[in-house]
Amino acid sequence: MTPVEALQPVIALLGAGTVAALTSRALKLSPMVGYIVAGMAIGPYGLNAIEEGDVTHLLAEMGVVFLLFDIGLHFSLNEVKNSRRDIFFLAPLQMAICALVFIGGAIMLNISIPVAIAIGVSLALSSTAVVTQILGERDLNTCPAGRSSVAVLVFQDVVAIFLLIFANSLESDPARLATAMGIAAGQSILAFIAAALIGRYMVRPLFRVLASAQVPEIFTMTTVLIVVAAATATGAIGLSLTLGAFLAGMAIADSPFRHSIQTEVSPFRGLLISFFFVNVGMMIDLPSVGSNILLVMAVALGIMLIKTVMIFLAARINKWNLPGATRLAFLLPQASEFTLVVLSLAAVRVGTPGNWISILVGATALSLALAPAWAGLGIKLSRRIAQKLAEGIITGTTRNEAQEPEEKPQAILFGMTPSNRIIADALLHLNIPHVALDNDPKRFIAAASDGYKVTFGAASDFRMLSTLDAMQAKALVLGLSNYTVSKSLTTEVHERFPKLTRFVVVESVEDHARHKALGMQAHLGATSMDSIALAGEVLRTLDVSEERIEEWTSAEIERLGRDEATASTPETTEAA
Repeated sequence: MTPVEALQPVIALLGAGTVAALTSRALKLSPMVGYIVAGMAIGPYGLNAIEEGDVTHLLAEMGVVFLLFDIGLHFSLNEVKNSRRDIFFLAPLQMAICALVFIGGAIMLNISIPVAIAIGVSLALSSTAVVTQILGERDLNTCPAGRSSVAVLVFQDVVAIFLLIFANSLESDPARLATAMGIAAGQSILAFIAAALIGRYMVRPLFRVLASAQVPEIFTMTTVLIVVAAATATGAIGLSLTLGAFLAGMAIADSPFRHSIQTEVSPFRGLLISFFFVNVGMMIDLPSVGSNILLVMAVALGIMLIKTVMIFLAARINKWNLPGATRLAFLLPQASEFTLVVLSLAAVRVGTPGNWISILVGATALSLALAPAWAGLGIKLSRRIAQKLAEGIITGTTRNEAQEPEEKPQAILFGMTPSNRIIADALLHLNIPHVALDNDPKRFIAAASDGYKVTFGAASDFRMLSTLDAMQAKALVLGLSNYTVSKSLTTEVHERFPKLTRFVVVESVEDHARHKALGMQAHLGATSMDSIALAGEVLRTLDVSEERIEEWTSAEIERLGRDEATASTPETTEAA
């Protein structure tokens, strides 16, 4: 292959991706939809402007590789600890019930049990690329629904690594499948151990040296080198490239360089993921899909409906409120990029009768394309449910679905204002039990639909605080100031909550002085940075170590910087 021949597919992918991104933005669609449509247009079943080959497949696979590296960066022991309920209860339950339904359906199509397991489990996975894009576009990364979605995706991606090992083992002798799986599992365990040791004793010291050198391009090159080398290493021993990338991210996850590395890798990941989605479009057999378009649509909607219902049930079993469970269920029902990888394997294609591979590929791609609109529907529905609950609570016809913390709350947040949302995010991130209250219907509806465990009520209602077992809390944070109420309650608060530190967000210097005279810690809340500083003070009151406060603060400031650098979209404005 000449250099010109090698560059032609790259030029076609870049050109198609650029047009797709601009067109999608103009039509207010997700870029992912545009990339898939672009792939269909330029692929072998469209204009045939580009042929599938080693270059296109490699670029697409590298997109998944860098995506898995980014997921590995989030797989630190601290993250696992903070998200343990989602990772060890919600995610496995969701995976199990969805996979069983899809495996049963595959068996009914006369697909052999091993292949049915591979297909069924792959359909139970959700798309990390799609969901993370939706969360970023709608500014949902730090709300409970967003945080739990990421935790579920991390668990699923770990499952996907072993699923790919299993699916690749299907090409071997069926009688030796168990042996092949055992060898692969053993190799994976050794790879995990090696990644942990290399990360601690080699990678982190290396990045310290690179950071002191203050040469940005060396930092970037080393990061890319580690990702590609780790992927190549696991691929060389018969495991997937994605496992190596995940392990490379995991090796760096607990280091102080994690956020800087994420920033360096982000452009590569975004570009290569766009190549992946274009390649997905190229894989769709348009004649076959066209002749079975109604069936493809029915399968896609069936996948999304089944997963929506099952994820909702799993969330409710894990004690999510109705609006939060609804939003979570509508975020994660699409199929996964790993579904397409599994469906492309020779053993799966051979073991699947008829043209079901083309139908499933088309249905998977359609579910990815529908995901943003489906998530938007979930947002509207969750807000509608929260509104109905709020109306029922106000009129006394509905029980307040307050979920009592498993431990006694250490903090009370009143008013789910932007400031108190940031504080709630910090408490959730550090797994600190707390209660949140709001008696403003609009704020209550918005917070409940975003997944926050918020109770409809006022901070001055001591009976409710007693019911929520919050009488021994150390901190009370008023998200908005009302000097008259604060003054009237000061004496009673001193008598009933002698150890309570009271914080209040104020809008003026005058309010600051008046509340401070009442013995309250008043903070101006004009900007997000003010709210982050206030959250730090609340955490200190709750005896959180300075190291953990600094870790959360740095991550939050970095997230804030990324959000401000991204132009606001209509969806983002609505979600905020």
